[in-house]
Amino acid sequence: MLLRIVGYFIFSAIFVTPLSIFANTLSLPEAEHLALTNSPELRSLEASKLALEQKAVADGQLPDPQFTIGAIDVPTDTFSFDQDDMTMVQFGLQQTFLPGHSLKYKSQKTKDLSKAMEKRQQTESLDLLRKVRNSWLELYYWTHVKEIFDKNIALYQYLLKSVSSQYSVGKVTQSDVLEVQLELSRLQDQRIQFLQQIDLARADLSRWVGLDDVDWAISSTLPQWPNPPALSTLNTQIQQHPLLKMDAENIDAAKQDVNYAKEQYKPGWMLEADYGIRQGYMQNGMRRSNMVTMQATIDLPFFTGKRQSKEFAASTSQLLATEMDRQTHYRDLSQELQQQYAIWQRLSERDVLYQEKLIPESIQNSRTVLAAYSDAKSDLSTVLRAYSNELTAQMELLQIQMTRAKARVDLLYLQGTMK
Repeated sequence: MLLRIVGYFIFSAIFVTPLSIFANTLSLPEAEHLALTNSPELRSLEASKLALEQKAVADGQLPDPQFTIGAIDVPTDTFSFDQDDMTMVQFGLQQTFLPGHSLKYKSQKTKDLSKAMEKRQQTESLDLLRKVRNSWLELYYWTHVKEIFDKNIALYQYLLKSVSSQYSVGKVTQSDVLEVQLELSRLQDQRIQFLQQIDLARADLSRWVGLDDVDWAISSTLPQWPNPPALSTLNTQIQQHPLLKMDAENIDAAKQDVNYAKEQYKPGWMLEADYGIRQGYMQNGMRRSNMVTMQATIDLPFFTGKRQSKEFAASTSQLLATEMDRQTHYRDLSQELQQQYAIWQRLSERDVLYQEKLIPESIQNSRTVLAAYSDAKSDLSTVLRAYSNELTAQMELLQIQMTRAKARVDLLYLQGTMK
């Protein structure tokens, strides 16, 4: 009868008693908010995007004009400015014009890079959420495993006390006592391992949410996300993933680079205007007049084989590389989608199987074995093995639920949704 009561309490502790709720809990939505708010990576990308937006404006402007000043045709025998007719002090302005529409394509390239940075920021936000969610789920799993073991340790301690009491009056053998003690020691060793895993998971989650306070704990329930859409729908959705949109913007930027390289086959030119001031008088007594000079300097891109052609070839190769990057990313996303959807689907089936069959059957088996032991039709080893199997089934169910939730997290990332 005593062991029947112990068995009832073991069942209640594992499957009925609610898991403890900490005073300072961290829900998953709170963790997500902290991660997105405190992320230095996202702030860095935002600053980089703003920098490119500003640079795009600057890249579309002409080079600054140049002001020149100098003395021309100064005689070296006297260094006099009124001795010779052509001696003058000259002031001038120079303005350089790049070939063709170079400024337009250069500016557009930077704008496309800015848009690509914005899409990268969205991609990093999705990836950050995935990391936070996986870290939170990992901490959830080990925390709840430890709680299950804490309750089992307490009950095995009670069972040990009961068996020891029965041994003292000769109702059980010493081997029964030692067997319970051995099982209790194993549970205590596993508990230490779980504490280690909790510390590692907490450190991993702290990296993303920025919490250093060791007193906080996660909430006691798994997040409830809606089931994912059909696989065909997800295959369509990944084509709009921010990572692929970032690649598309990078491709546009690479195309502008090709256009810029084409423009370099055209001549650039520079316009210069100078004003020369002369001093002194001419032989006829008239004052020397000032002089104005206007000239244009034009590039002559005759020998393009080792410069313009090489730059054009480099830009076209870079464009091809960028296009291949997009194909690679699409294949990676598609492969991950197939894998995670299969994991989620099969684990959903296992979740139902465990809750409807394996868990109830393990509970029924434990009760049956315990009843047989009470009637002296079974030994204590069989009882402990039955309850060990029951505990294992509960642990496996928790593992299935956590891994299934992680697969759903990956599918949310692939869907490109922040919720």
